[in-house]
Amino acid sequence: MSSPPPMQLEVEVGDESMEVDTGDMIPAVRFTLTARADAVLDLWRTKLAEGVLSPAHFQDHWRVTVPRIYSPQPNRTCLDWSFDEDLATKLLIEPLEQFVYGSAESSQPPPPRRSTLCGKVFKQGEPAYSCRECGMDNTCVLCVECFKVSAHRHHKYKMGQSGGGGCCDCGDTEAWKRDPFCQLHAAPDNEEQAQASTDPEVTERMMIVASMCLSYCFRLLTLDHAPGLPNDLILKDAERDLLQILDQPDCYCTVLYNDETHTFEQVITTLMRVIKCSKRDSVELVSLIDREGRALVKCNSFQICDKLKTDIEMFTSRHGPALKVLVMHAHVVAHQMFAMKLLNWLQNFVSQEQSLRLAVSQVALGEESGLASWALAGTSVGVAAGVMQNDCHMWKAARTAWHRLLIATTLMDTSTKRTMAILFTKNYGSILKDFIRDDHDHSFSISSLSVQLYTTPTLAHHLIAKHDALFVVMNTFVSECNRRCNSEGRLEFDRNHVSMAFKRAQFVLYDVKYLLGSLPTTFDDDLRKGFLHGLSLMLNLLVMMQGMDSVVRQIGQHMEYEPEWESAFNLHVKLAQSITLALEWCSSERALAASAYRMALRRHADTCAKNASELRELGNQSASVIPYDVSKEPVSVHRPLSRFIAGLHLQLHRHGLSYHSREFERQDRPKPTPEELIEPVLCTMAMIAQVHAGMWRRNGFALLNQLYFYHNVKCRTEMFDRDVVMLQIGASLIESNEFMIHVLNKFNLLDWAAADFEQKPIEDDTLRHTISMVEEFLGLLITVVGSRYVPGVGEVCNEERTKKEIIQMLCVKPMPHSELNRALPEDQLHETGLEAVIHEVADFVKPSSGNNRGVYKLKPHLFDDYDTFFYHYTREELSRSEEEQRNRRKSAGLPECCPPPPLPKLAPPFRLLANLLQCDAALHVLRCVLERALDLKARSFSEPQVHKALHLIGYALRDEECGHYEFLAFAESAARSGLLTLLQRLSVSPRVDAHQALAKWLLHKMRTLLGRGEEHIGDGENMDTDQEEKPTVDATAEAEKARRAKLAAERRAKVMAQMKNQMNKFIANNTTLFEETNTAVTEEEEKQDLLPLYRGAALGVWGGGVNEAPRICIMCQEQARVEAMAEPMVLVAFAQNSTVLNRRGVGAGGAESGRSAWAPAGFGPQPHVSCCGHALHARCWRKYVDGVLDKEKLRPYRIRQPTAFDVEKKEYLCPLCERLCNTALPLLPALAIPSHPPPPLSETTYADSTDLIIQLKHQICSETVHLCTEYCEDMLCTARARSVGAMSSDMEDESADEAEVYISTHAENLLPAEFLAHFDTVLPEYNETTKTLIEDFAKMLPGLSEISESGGLVSVATLCRATSYTIQSTNTILQAEKRPLLGDLPSRHRDALQTIIRLAAVIPAVWSAPKHVSHHALSALNTLGKTSPLTHEVFGTLVALVITIPSIFSKTSGPARPTHLARQLTLEAFRATLTKALIITEVTTCTAEGMEGEEQVNPDLENLLSIMKELRRGKLETDNLNPSAVWECVKKQCLNFLRCCCLFFHFLSDIQPSTELTVVDGATWDAMCGYLNMPHSFRDLIDNLLAKKKAAAWAEASQAWFQGEILPSIVLEPSEPPRLVTLPDDFSELMNVVSEFTCPNSEREDSKNPTMCLVCGQILCSQSYCCQIEVSKPHGRSGVDLVGAVVAHALACGAGAGTFLRVRECELLLLAAPARGAMLPAPYLDNYGETDQGLRRGNPLHLCQERYEKLRMIWLSHGIYERIARGLDTNMLVTTTWQNM
Repeated sequence: MSSPPPMQLEVEVGDESMEVDTGDMIPAVRFTLTARADAVLDLWRTKLAEGVLSPAHFQDHWRVTVPRIYSPQPNRTCLDWSFDEDLATKLLIEPLEQFVYGSAESSQPPPPRRSTLCGKVFKQGEPAYSCRECGMDNTCVLCVECFKVSAHRHHKYKMGQSGGGGCCDCGDTEAWKRDPFCQLHAAPDNEEQAQASTDPEVTERMMIVASMCLSYCFRLLTLDHAPGLPNDLILKDAERDLLQILDQPDCYCTVLYNDETHTFEQVITTLMRVIKCSKRDSVELVSLIDREGRALVKCNSFQICDKLKTDIEMFTSRHGPALKVLVMHAHVVAHQMFAMKLLNWLQNFVSQEQSLRLAVSQVALGEESGLASWALAGTSVGVAAGVMQNDCHMWKAARTAWHRLLIATTLMDTSTKRTMAILFTKNYGSILKDFIRDDHDHSFSISSLSVQLYTTPTLAHHLIAKHDALFVVMNTFVSECNRRCNSEGRLEFDRNHVSMAFKRAQFVLYDVKYLLGSLPTTFDDDLRKGFLHGLSLMLNLLVMMQGMDSVVRQIGQHMEYEPEWESAFNLHVKLAQSITLALEWCSSERALAASAYRMALRRHADTCAKNASELRELGNQSASVIPYDVSKEPVSVHRPLSRFIAGLHLQLHRHGLSYHSREFERQDRPKPTPEELIEPVLCTMAMIAQVHAGMWRRNGFALLNQLYFYHNVKCRTEMFDRDVVMLQIGASLIESNEFMIHVLNKFNLLDWAAADFEQKPIEDDTLRHTISMVEEFLGLLITVVGSRYVPGVGEVCNEERTKKEIIQMLCVKPMPHSELNRALPEDQLHETGLEAVIHEVADFVKPSSGNNRGVYKLKPHLFDDYDTFFYHYTREELSRSEEEQRNRRKSAGLPECCPPPPLPKLAPPFRLLANLLQCDAALHVLRCVLERALDLKARSFSEPQVHKALHLIGYALRDEECGHYEFLAFAESAARSGLLTLLQRLSVSPRVDAHQALAKWLLHKMRTLLGRGEEHIGDGENMDTDQEEKPTVDATAEAEKARRAKLAAERRAKVMAQMKNQMNKFIANNTTLFEETNTAVTEEEEKQDLLPLYRGAALGVWGGGVNEAPRICIMCQEQARVEAMAEPMVLVAFAQNSTVLNRRGVGAGGAESGRSAWAPAGFGPQPHVSCCGHALHARCWRKYVDGVLDKEKLRPYRIRQPTAFDVEKKEYLCPLCERLCNTALPLLPALAIPSHPPPPLSETTYADSTDLIIQLKHQICSETVHLCTEYCEDMLCTARARSVGAMSSDMEDESADEAEVYISTHAENLLPAEFLAHFDTVLPEYNETTKTLIEDFAKMLPGLSEISESGGLVSVATLCRATSYTIQSTNTILQAEKRPLLGDLPSRHRDALQTIIRLAAVIPAVWSAPKHVSHHALSALNTLGKTSPLTHEVFGTLVALVITIPSIFSKTSGPARPTHLARQLTLEAFRATLTKALIITEVTTCTAEGMEGEEQVNPDLENLLSIMKELRRGKLETDNLNPSAVWECVKKQCLNFLRCCCLFFHFLSDIQPSTELTVVDGATWDAMCGYLNMPHSFRDLIDNLLAKKKAAAWAEASQAWFQGEILPSIVLEPSEPPRLVTLPDDFSELMNVVSEFTCPNSEREDSKNPTMCLVCGQILCSQSYCCQIEVSKPHGRSGVDLVGAVVAHALACGAGAGTFLRVRECELLLLAAPARGAMLPAPYLDNYGETDQGLRRGNPLHLCQERYEKLRMIWLSHGIYERIARGLDTNMLVTTTWQNM
């Protein structure tokens, strides 16, 4: 243990001495090295001229110079590296550039020319745009720069995020149908001139440099497991002497590599434990490893580095495989760093010049034969092939550098791109095998280049034809699948272990899709052969999948383990599009279609087992069936081979082929019979029917999940839909009766169809299953007969198919665009075809408000196309749509049934489908169902059976009616077989009441078709009789209805009489109670009479004595009045720290503001109190909160996270409305009217008295100029401030006592009586509990408002600030919502203001230490009178003064009232505000132009401009100014002050306002001044002796303003309530702005989650370790926490509450820092009125002002915390770590 330290010391000493040497050496070294650069360049040129230039000449230079510049220093990590990049450029890069361009002036680098191809490589998360109108496929994308200036900007584009690795396709003519070039990459006109501009010698030299650089970089970056350099790069002894700096023991580095198995946290912990570095450093190292792929964590001697390697490996091997750690020589690291720089330089150097780019490409691809000696040692291939084979041996950054270079060179030219694609295909197998073994993301693998190469149509076709690409790619995947096959050759997946290798292997399937993505217009032999060769392997894969994951029905006991089913479905989902594309290729040519169908039939013949067939009978029909009992044998939902054959079969008719064509006949191996073809699918269908019938309940959820996806829109195209087609093929190839018997046999229903079924004894379970199986069978028959909207089955096109889907979905309900789009299957371009046809079938109804979505409603005439049993309906959709349509028809007065719609004409190969329903077997089944429905004893009857049978009859009649099928005569067959008679009986049977209307419709239709011949007269009469009987039935029903109504009315009258009788009795027994009620009413009436007393001015009166309505406790439901001595009640409330009104900038405000009772100018963070208006008894509240606390303690800690509130912060939810709360406001009554109001107070008396009080205070502090404010540095006050920190009330402020006591004892002798009369008041009495509640609330407030100090002084100060800030905040909301000032205030605002103002007003009467109140009174009096009004919020100071002034003499006093003293205080504050306005208001625009003459000037304002000039120290040009306009500007600055005063004194005095103040825009200057009893003319306010003197003193004190230390934005009142930042209307603009934002803490790296603060507009790097910031722990705990940049910003900018926009996810982030938040959709909507959270759809989005305004109102009304609490989903499985945001 003790040996390492000396080693450390030794190294450190070495380090020091080295630094000293370096200091002396650098100038000389730099000189010699710079000279060396020129010498080296000369040497290269000389050797080139002599023709003997070799790689050694370059390596000699690099061997010496690279370690000198890039060697890591000992004892450093890569976090504190610094290299001399300028020197590196001079010595290493410039010589190369000069060598390429030669020495002559003429061959200097030409001006850069833009390429016509962009080729920008996308980073992960970078925005990418695709055009839905012009892109060849959805991999054709544009980067932000190209998109901004392309024509696609105005097309239907899609926004998305790149997964990384791809590149921009701008300029690639094969990627776009039109507009391939943006304005930046427009093709040059003079192409020939552009080509010929570069000197061939330059190109040759470029090849030499490229060859040298590429082979050097390749050697060093693929150097694996070698601690030292290759021999030719090791420094020789002579060279060591040259650099004395390296004369020390060899230095080694420990390098840690990235992997995808260890988590961030595991590696951070490892580094902290093993390297002993700080959390901050380890987080930075780990984010570097994640970003770059490796990081150097130690640089020291080999022994120390190796020991560290062992420790790290040992520590991380606990979590699985150990982290990869290598020890390598410092020079290796240096050379590798230079190699990375070299690749980057090469990419940038050639990007502007096409000929140079071509030269590098040829070298990279090994095409240049003249440079064989320069190539890689021991290989004949180019570097590109080497990179492909060694990609997985490099780290992330090295891979990315190579990929970018190859993209920027080889893919920028058609010929080199083709060579590259051929090379890639040759190496495809090894590349993918490496990728499968590797664990890095696909975007960091060279295999991701396939998207660039295989999506180019000409290249893909060339590769398939000439290089067998499809076979190569498929073979790679099939070889992976072979390992996972069972003994029967079927794929099998392990339940316990989902193989990562197989998941990675599935990336191959994307390449298959890319290769087949574009259909060739013509085929040559090579292409045909290449495709069929690949297709044979695809069929092999389908054979492996045919029947995989088969299940056997569980009988007896439930399945123990759920089988693994997801892998098979994931494989299907990835393969499905390739199958669809392969079918398109097959169907494009007759020869291909025939070959493919033949191959597929052969594979099918190999897979199906040959079972002996059995004979089954139905009625007088029989058929040979394949015996296979689905309820006992294994069955699978995976039948891809059968489905492939079904898809191919649909295409045969186009090429004049059919199942019976000679091409498919083979003597030696007969093709499968139609019965064998449908057998696998029929088994699957029978199993699904049994599951629906409840026979597979014991097989668990895995089977239900499989069936869900089987029918789901994501998978059904290549699953369910193909199965239906396969059965339709069977029905068209097999004789109809036989087909019916096959299906009935598979469904085990042949017994049911027998005549004697009802007579046999059957168990209940079996009977129930049989009934359901019949329903399922009829449903399948409906699907087979009715699903004709498939091109190839019916004579329809794809558009008609899409229309049908839309019509059916809109019959369920009107749907928004996104929901409708999700309900339609996507093609390989991820398009559903919705937009093309939607306007033909539906009307778009725009959203009525910002919160609704626009919906599509079906055009009324298309409701007749509704098909009840549409095969894509789920059970819920079926019942919902039927109910909807029945209701619609009922309200329209139509028969209440949904007859089947006319069906499209069948395609010729499928014409026999129409015969299915008129065959004997079908008629037999229908007859069975209807007979048993009419037989009341039949037990196998069910209503759905009848409904489906009637629907089938409807289909048959519709087919006959259309006349397309000459062989169809269903009506006759039905009449002959007795169906007609059964229908007649059914139409009047009460047993199937719901379907009578449908039966009548069918009867009518059938009669029409039969033409009512002579032989049907009897039937006709019968029907007429039914019609005649009907009215009598109706009449009877009406009579019965009337009789019942009469009985109900009589009973109701009787009950009402009883109730009245009981009520009278109750009143008689409780007369006293009712008398009391009457007196209460008279009191209310009296109150109405007293109203005139409570109108008038709110200042200079006492007010009070108002009666208030009783409140009801929301917990115990008892009614109670709020009275001083009664049991106290409280309002649940929420207190928070707020910066909504802050004008001081982010992070303003500090500890000093906690002790003052008023806010500084511009606010800063201030306490705010809000409530929901729900009242409780104090005891009920306490009991409830304690209960919540106990309940939370009992909840297990691990699931603590998602609760909507935090008990550590004393939070709880309101018991009634569940609003977030953390405190309670005690409710207090209005104060009583006093016996004698005090006399008025003159201005002079007030001024003299306040001056005297301030003077007395100064004298006792024995220092005339000393002001005792919160800025006081005097010893006494410092002591006071210190005692505030300790919560010792007895010790607090002892030294300051003398001052307050002195004033109180000498006041009577010195102050005039009319002033003192205002302090002679009666003390109100309060319940002790109420007093405690008030003190508790005041003491809790600083903590809730995140103020670190505590104590009585701070509590009173915080309460005063909370009162004034809440009033100002409410005023802001009223302005923003355009509500009247004192009109109909929302109850939550009214209750909050009334309660907190009353509570603050009684502080002088109930606070236990009056000296605290006195201190604030004196301090506020001094601040208002003696300091500049530009340094504090005047209204806040006024509120503090009015509240605390009664206790100015350190005595418990009466509560604060709106007396004459308060009026004088308000007048002084008003003048202070006016003075501020006169000093700061910008009046240059208030010119006198347009005024007719000077005589119009108001005499009141004659001195305005001169006084203003005087106050501004002469800095005002008054010549052109119009005094009236100036006065209006000044008044505007004072309006907010007046509005807040009106609110404050309204609730303090309870005086009713005048009518003007209760209407919108009624709060005018005169109205408010009148209500406040203030003078409103300039003369009375400022233009008098006393006021002018005061104003001059204030202006004199405003030195900071005149010196420019105060910003105008802080002191000027805003013209409107605060707004959130302005967002661009088009969301893509916002994406583009953010795409330019790079992470501030990591070089050149884009932020993955850029997040914009909507309050200040700053963009932050969210959810990344690189930008984490240390903040102090909450709740006053010591220490620091590491939080994400967004959380730290929310604490600084929003005092904990933040509103952010995560731009790339298009979602709002509301944050209650540090540990709670909520994600909401951003206020951006697409053209259909829908949000797109997560940019899943990617449609163009535009800002919805209504939603943004709603968000602004939440923010303004301090509702962020509340919204988060409501938005937290407590059932979330994955909890978000909000503190990392």
